[in-house]
Amino acid sequence: MNRLSPPRHFLKAISPTPLPRLTSAFATSARSSSQPKLSNKRVLITGASRGIGKAIASRFAAEGGQCVLVGRKKEGLEDVRRELSVEGLGAGMGHQVLVGDVATARFPRPNEVNSLAKQKTHGLKQAFQEIDILVNAAGITHYSLLATTKQQLLEEVVQTNLMGTLYGCKVALKGMLRGKRGDASIINIASLLGMKGGRGNAAYAASKAGVIGLTRALAAELGPSGIRVNVIIPGYIETDMTKAMTPEAHSQALNSIPLKRFGEAEEIADAAVFLATNRYANNCVLNIDGGLSAT
Repeated sequence: MNRLSPPRHFLKAISPTPLPRLTSAFATSARSSSQPKLSNKRVLITGASRGIGKAIASRFAAEGGQCVLVGRKKEGLEDVRRELSVEGLGAGMGHQVLVGDVATARFPRPNEVNSLAKQKTHGLKQAFQEIDILVNAAGITHYSLLATTKQQLLEEVVQTNLMGTLYGCKVALKGMLRGKRGDASIINIASLLGMKGGRGNAAYAASKAGVIGLTRALAAELGPSGIRVNVIIPGYIETDMTKAMTPEAHSQALNSIPLKRFGEAEEIADAAVFLATNRYANNCVLNIDGGLSAT
């Protein structure tokens, strides 16, 4: 044998062998991966008329989910509902609209929803009682130094971002805990500012930090009931909020991101689908920020 040749037993060990044919079970699994991920799931999304909330609604509907769209402006919600009703897998799913302000303690409870019939929404009581997934995406911001910020603005930011999320969870849980629909989940939308802070964003950062804390508490509290609670931490995303930035602030933010771009709302929606469908995902704090949190 040539001294430079490897031993025969080594050649035999590394020689390629034919790949086994797919078993019927594996083949079935492979085919099922292309099926809608959220078929027969009822989803309630706050802040659904634009930005991240709208993108999540669109993606969930495309995956077969039936969406209840929540927001303050009926016109915007109806526009989204019409889009979902004619596009992709969401067509014909009977998506619904619920007009209301999540910042108030009067956010509709299941036994009050029928009083909203004047909004021409139907079956909302059932929607609350049988909800599988709650997405708290409603949020507002106001840039100003704390010393010069009016109390009303502080309260609006905290009420919408933190208390609105808290109220949304409380309302949805009445149905989730009462029903026996298997895997249910809550997905909250926070912000990187809730972890790192930022000048001129005291109320916003505090409210989003509260959302992260709420998520962790509920993940422990509701896990034994089979309800998973997770939070997405977006970085800079192309939404109305970032479009309102000054050119200087926009450039500074862009340069601070390792990927050198802002994210798209659809990329947050991808993360939401993952959290909604991974049955072992609980207490996840999922950063989608282009690496900004690493700097």
